[in-house]
Amino acid sequence: MSKRISVGIVVGVFGLCGASAVFAQDPCAGQKITKKVDKPIGAAEKAFQAKNWDEVIAKVAEAEAMTDVTLSDFDKYWMHEFRGRAMLQKQNYPEALKDLEASAANPCMPPADMDNRHKILIQLAYQTKAYPKVIEIGNKVLAANGDPEIGTYVGNAYYATDDYENSRRVMKTVVEKQEAAGKKVDDLTYRILQGSCIKLKDNACTIDMLEKLVTHYPKPEYWQDLIGLMLAQTKNNNQLLNIWRVADGAEALSDPAEYTEFAQLAMGQGLPGEAQSVLDRGFQKGVFAKTGKESANQLLGEAKSAVTLDKSTLDKQDASAKAKPTGDNDVKLGAAYLSYGMNEKAIEALQRGIGKGGVKNTDDAHLLLGMAYLRTGNKAEAAKAFANVKADPIYARVARLWALKAI
Repeated sequence: MSKRISVGIVVGVFGLCGASAVFAQDPCAGQKITKKVDKPIGAAEKAFQAKNWDEVIAKVAEAEAMTDVTLSDFDKYWMHEFRGRAMLQKQNYPEALKDLEASAANPCMPPADMDNRHKILIQLAYQTKAYPKVIEIGNKVLAANGDPEIGTYVGNAYYATDDYENSRRVMKTVVEKQEAAGKKVDDLTYRILQGSCIKLKDNACTIDMLEKLVTHYPKPEYWQDLIGLMLAQTKNNNQLLNIWRVADGAEALSDPAEYTEFAQLAMGQGLPGEAQSVLDRGFQKGVFAKTGKESANQLLGEAKSAVTLDKSTLDKQDASAKAKPTGDNDVKLGAAYLSYGMNEKAIEALQRGIGKGGVKNTDDAHLLLGMAYLRTGNKAEAAKAFANVKADPIYARVARLWALKAI
């Protein structure tokens, strides 16, 4: 996890006008530059308008060098402004930060410009890795208006200084505000929050951020990290099988061991058709070209033998399930039909089982129903099925991930 993110620096001219307009700003309206330094400061303004940044800096230095004059706040304000802006244009950010911060603290700084100035100072401080300064100024701004853009800088600064507790706190607020406003959260914002949660061993937060990442930025590495954490959360075979299913649906399987574990779980649940399909896909993708081929072939052979027997009894299973007063057998049959690509029959059996009631694992039944609807292209009904997965947090997360395909 990188400790910094790239941010843009505001380097445009600040809308500087001629002297009559420049020196009429509140709260020092009506004041004039002290006569003894009027010439070099006036020359600095002209140089600024001509974009002669070195001349601006030289003329301000000339005014500062005059020892026989008492500078007013108005004098100091414009000296810092001219030089700070010139330094900004020259991309000398450390010096720009010093002068622009000094002018911001000057009594002649127009209050209406303060919000924009704070943003510029925070950007400059971040760019120069002055993270304590980012935090100092940023927290003042956040206390005043809670601007999530500023919060992003502050959260990153906390992260860069290894203050993960505060980074998590600030970035959580940033994410919540941006999501509430309907704004797409930048993936780096999620990642900084995720990184803080990892450092704090906050697994719930970490997996939540990974879910958001795969939702909005479905990169393979995010899927793989999410699946890995989800697998580590459970030893329940039904849950594990459903996690592998959604991983397969997201094309997040790549390792031979993943395919064989998926297939073994399917076999253990009495679904040889699913085991065969998983292994067939693995061989088609060349997953077992370098390793695991022998054990995969052995498992595939077992699956094919079991499929031959299982398929020959499907009609009997169907009749038997229909005769049962509760729906567990219908759900099991629906899973078998689904494993053989018999999606319409799977939907019929699953709906029948759910409708009867008495199903021990309704989350599993609704997940299977949603998958069946997805495979028939009925996204609306798939979304409804996934929305009914509520009882178990792990199943509910799997359902939300499946629902991404129904959007």
